[in-house]
Amino acid sequence: MHYPVRPWFTWLIFLVFATGLSCAERCEDQTPEDPPGVTYLQFGTYHVCTLDEKSHIWCTGKNAVGQLGDGTTNNSSELTKVVGIGAMSGLSVGYFDTTCAWNDEGDLYCWGSNEHGVLADDDLEFSAQPMRIDPLPPVIDVTLGAYHACALVESRDVFCWGSNVRGQLGIGSDTDSRVTTPKKVGDLKNVEQIGAGAVHTCGFDTAGALSCWGDNQYEQLGLGVDGVSAVAEPRLLVLAPAKTIDLEVAFRHTCALFGERRELFCWGNNDYGQFGLNDLEPRNIPTAVPEIAYVDDLATATGQVCARIDDELYCAGEVLRPVEIARETGEGYFFRPSQALEHATELWSGVLAICGPADDHSVACRGVQHTALSGALFE
Repeated sequence: MHYPVRPWFTWLIFLVFATGLSCAERCEDQTPEDPPGVTYLQFGTYHVCTLDEKSHIWCTGKNAVGQLGDGTTNNSSELTKVVGIGAMSGLSVGYFDTTCAWNDEGDLYCWGSNEHGVLADDDLEFSAQPMRIDPLPPVIDVTLGAYHACALVESRDVFCWGSNVRGQLGIGSDTDSRVTTPKKVGDLKNVEQIGAGAVHTCGFDTAGALSCWGDNQYEQLGLGVDGVSAVAEPRLLVLAPAKTIDLEVAFRHTCALFGERRELFCWGNNDYGQFGLNDLEPRNIPTAVPEIAYVDDLATATGQVCARIDDELYCAGEVLRPVEIARETGEGYFFRPSQALEHATELWSGVLAICGPADDHSVACRGVQHTALSGALFE
């Protein structure tokens, strides 16, 4: 089942992406008829998936390895309904070509690429329709990296599988580079929230203690120790300034909110100035972002960070234009009000874009680098 996107709408999306303006601002009378209402949206690198108001999943974009979940390998410029599953309560889109979703009963389904065993299967190259991931206790959240997956289950334990070349599964060893059976992560207990970058993973427990593991080539684990390129089991961030309140893990950087003031700290790669610290230098410890506190909502994507404070939304990261422009103009790298997301009522993290819905049911996104995707913005 497909939802058609008019040809002019594809070009409209290109304009929205290129200018950073939300559809709500520019497309008042130019929307498709009777589309499925979006309650959540995530950008992968080459495909987009959404949850509609009936908790069904729709995807659009490239589909060479079945990542749209429609039973084919045909690319689609239309929103395509995922086959073989009913109402889902959660959705996670991987950095490349894998998608996962879970229902209220905690059943987890994934589809698309099985590179490095991310579909928890020894034999498949890919699956063009959802397949159940077993054995797993009931799932309440899932995060996808480049080629690994981690699930938070009802018991508040974490299970991971897929690529383990940098220890990103947290199972104590990186010698087994392909793990196709979900494995429990170290001694993590009472986990509240998890997140995955391309090749690293983090999570914090109900007491607010934050741990990270996996690749550390870009200091994204926040250990504050030189010469540690990877960690194969959860490492407590002893330099975390206070209790962890929220966590967002991006491609090669990590951000979190700490303490009663919900202050923003970031660490890892900072090539796009996304930390808002007026430089492009990486940070190897959780580093405070001045004046960004009492944050109500936080989101990250590759090369950008956005935070909502009261009714104001601020973003940093020069993803929509070359970083050299900020140098030439002297604008610097700071958090500024986001025109693209100024009407967003909440923030959704993604691989390439941070998106959000508005009160008029439109969806706007900031930072999309691949404009070949279509069908991503609609009312």
